[in-house]
Amino acid sequence: MARPLWHILLIEDSVDDRADLRQMLLRGGSRGYRFSEAELGADGIRQVIERTHGPVDCVLLDHDLPDMDAPEVLAALCQGSDMAPCPVVVITGTASADGLKLLGAGAQDYIGKSWTSAESLTRAVENAVERFAMMDHRRSAEAALRASEEHYRALFNSIDAGFAVIEMVFDEQETAVDARYLQVNPAFARQTGFSHVEGRTLRDLMPGAEPYWLEAYSAVSMTGTPVRLQQRAESLERWFDVYAFRLGAAQAHQVAVLFTDITERKQTELALIAAKAEADKANRAKSDFLLGMSHELRSPLSAMLGFTQLIEAGTPAPTPAQQDSVQQILHAGWYLLGLINEILDLSAIESGKLALSSQWVPLNALLDDCRAMIEPQAQAAGIELCFPTFAQPCLVLADATRTKQVLLNLLTNAIKYNRSPGRIDLRCTTAPGQRLRVSVGDTGHGLSAAQLAQLFEPFNRLGQESGGAPGTGIGLVICKRLVELMGGSIGVDSTVGVGSCFWFELDAAPATPERGLPAHTVLCIENDATRLQRVEELVARWSDVCLLRARDLRSGIETARMARPDAILMGVPLLDPGAVQAMQRLAQNPATAHIPVIALGTEAVAHDIEAGLAAGCFDYLAQPVHSEVLGRALELAFQRTHSSGLRATAKEIK
Repeated sequence: MARPLWHILLIEDSVDDRADLRQMLLRGGSRGYRFSEAELGADGIRQVIERTHGPVDCVLLDHDLPDMDAPEVLAALCQGSDMAPCPVVVITGTASADGLKLLGAGAQDYIGKSWTSAESLTRAVENAVERFAMMDHRRSAEAALRASEEHYRALFNSIDAGFAVIEMVFDEQETAVDARYLQVNPAFARQTGFSHVEGRTLRDLMPGAEPYWLEAYSAVSMTGTPVRLQQRAESLERWFDVYAFRLGAAQAHQVAVLFTDITERKQTELALIAAKAEADKANRAKSDFLLGMSHELRSPLSAMLGFTQLIEAGTPAPTPAQQDSVQQILHAGWYLLGLINEILDLSAIESGKLALSSQWVPLNALLDDCRAMIEPQAQAAGIELCFPTFAQPCLVLADATRTKQVLLNLLTNAIKYNRSPGRIDLRCTTAPGQRLRVSVGDTGHGLSAAQLAQLFEPFNRLGQESGGAPGTGIGLVICKRLVELMGGSIGVDSTVGVGSCFWFELDAAPATPERGLPAHTVLCIENDATRLQRVEELVARWSDVCLLRARDLRSGIETARMARPDAILMGVPLLDPGAVQAMQRLAQNPATAHIPVIALGTEAVAHDIEAGLAAGCFDYLAQPVHSEVLGRALELAFQRTHSSGLRATAKEIK
């Protein structure tokens, strides 16, 4: 590819000299040229600046022109700078011309007419162009560097945060002993109170500086890993938010530190923490007072209700007027007792003294219990109850007693605030996040947006205070707290004139790929947390087995009655009379009599094994039990449960 032509401007008043210069350049090298000419210095200056014939690659300037000499032309081209806009080679007519003065005025080179040859002229032009390009590049780089430095300096001086560049000082054991300030910004003095610190050291400024400052900066210097920390400088009585990072190579030991005084923010945080602690203390005192007062009220109230009931059933019977008074006392007493019980629950929840047992609860059995308890009230109010049916056990992770309390409260409200005749639809549906939603829908008057916003406020009955339905305004608040303590959520959807649907969600048992729900359910009654965890780890190996937990015999019997598991693991010493009584109660109840009980003993002693089998155990396993042994025992127990179920079904058919 041919090289582009160089544009040469000849500023020369002699026609012959201009012709000679053109010929020498054309003969002296292989590069091509195009030429433009000017007889006067002013015309040449105009062509360079205005680019009359395009950008000029090099100017050949005669030293003496009719209107000005070469130094004057150079001064006009440079316009106060040390370089002209393009390279200039001065052609002198005499050897007396001051070459250094010409170079200082902005020329790239000079050459005499009398000793100029084609080769020397060509070489002078090419050198001038190359030298000018290097000088222009350096000047551009220097200008960019100056601009960058000015930008950095402006940023460095304008930021509100303190900024410092420090050099770590190490001893012979390479332990950081001090740090020298190399550069700081104006905000440094505002943030620390120190001025004129450049060149001074940290130990010099703060003799009592805490060791962790040097330790942190030393780690940054050696590892190159930035650090962010919030620390208090005790000697300054200030808190600082600090970000430190290494500058340059590790050998330079330089660290940049950007920091902000956060003392005021920290004081606010500490004040808020103290205020919260004081509020918590006051809240605990309130809860303790309510608990104590409620217990104190229960005793005389129970006596009042008891003696009033004796009067009601006494002989002779109360007169009609007395009977009316007795009913008023009983009505008020039972209402007050319910209020006290709800306050006790709310106080226990708020004080953190309410203990919940988290276990897999069979929702279908729990719903059956709730329906049996609520159905007489619904029938009396003319409300139709519609409950779901379950083809398989439906398990949720919850406290059985508290879940029943929540559901009964929602059902009672659905009856109280329904129409008559009306309807209550209870549904169980799956929800995102492996959860189960229990919904209680009614055909009542519904709730407005304003009422929904106040729904879970304590003692707020949403304008029903003057209505006929009794209530305290605490029940829904307790339901919300209980559901949340069990890891669930609660809410409501309502339409004015149509009705409301209250719902709560709890974690559901994970489904297995083949069956959709666990194929077998095992209840483990174990009061030792370590042994219970061991059983959980063993059973978790079988994806089609769901483990229910009970920490005592009473809750174990209740869970067995409701869940009707396929097998029971009883990790309680069978020599304990309570364990024997539990076995008897399980055997006497038709709902649990068919469930095999596998005893988990502490030792494989023949006497214990015989005692366990004599008490009615299906099998006896000594702990720690091997997973294969437990697996075989459970498999045999499942087979027995299945065959017992078939016999029971056949008996019912007959």
